[in-house]
Amino acid sequence: MAGGAQPNYFPVLASKDGGASWEYVSNLTDQVNGWGMSAQPALAELTEAMGGYPAGTVLGSANSWSNNGTRIDLYASTDGARTWEFVSHIAEGGRPNTTNGATPIWEPYLLQYKGELIAYYSDQRDPKHGQKLAHQTSTDLKTWGPVVNDVAYEQYTARPGMTVVDYIPPIDKWILVYERPIGNSSSYGVNYPVYYVMADDPRDFRKSEGLPIVINNSTAPNASPYVVWSPVGGKFGTIVVSDADRQQVYTNQFGGDVDKWEEHGVPAGSVYSRAIQIFKKYPDHLAIYGGETFDNIRGNLSTPFSITVVDLKKTLKTPV
Repeated sequence: MAGGAQPNYFPVLASKDGGASWEYVSNLTDQVNGWGMSAQPALAELTEAMGGYPAGTVLGSANSWSNNGTRIDLYASTDGARTWEFVSHIAEGGRPNTTNGATPIWEPYLLQYKGELIAYYSDQRDPKHGQKLAHQTSTDLKTWGPVVNDVAYEQYTARPGMTVVDYIPPIDKWILVYERPIGNSSSYGVNYPVYYVMADDPRDFRKSEGLPIVINNSTAPNASPYVVWSPVGGKFGTIVVSDADRQQVYTNQFGGDVDKWEEHGVPAGSVYSRAIQIFKKYPDHLAIYGGETFDNIRGNLSTPFSITVVDLKKTLKTPV
């Protein structure tokens, strides 16, 4: 929470009725840096025991920063996110600065896979790239392996960012979505076009070529994408992508075929880093989380955090 609390922190809330009502649970705070929890929170739940923590442990990460640097840290809770303990520093970079040549890190995303925790993030520390997408892995949640590239372009000014990953069971593939700004260039009228890569293993995206999401060769999503998969929608289920600038969602019912993207209207508003979610018990329920747009973040509008749940089957029939 910013704009009043110092140092900043992240309130954690829980819902037991599909988002219809919420209760405050705790604050995820910076316990080690003295910098606060500045931005870009990420949560995950262990599906199997790891590092001395049982299955069901909630993991929390975020970017803690100050003029002295940026740090992506890992916290754990064994009581349903009611209390938190510091586990490890995942990665560290220079102070927050989006200028090419600066060396911060940004935007963590956590995924447990085959006995490892994968921590994805955006990385400006490599002098060969203005920014790239990378990850590190851990088997004990405390020690972390080397930096592995996920998406890195030869063009220095390319700044892929905002990693989100999901699994597509019918084709046994993983998908990673990201924004790809390059200087002041524009693609289909957007400056932060959304791309994706697919891989057999979520640690091997670097072997794949990035593909753009474009609708009817005319429109494209813009900035801070999020991706989920649902078994609803046919043989391959449905990949659903959200962006920052538009109300609609972008869908693909053909296993990620680059020529098969569609856009569909939803009643939720556009939101910076708009997260979406498919309910495990109700795979036809698409949750869309709402808040503030990027342009209005510093406007002190006090826009409430919200959730909109739509029927995915109906959404796939709804035009923009």
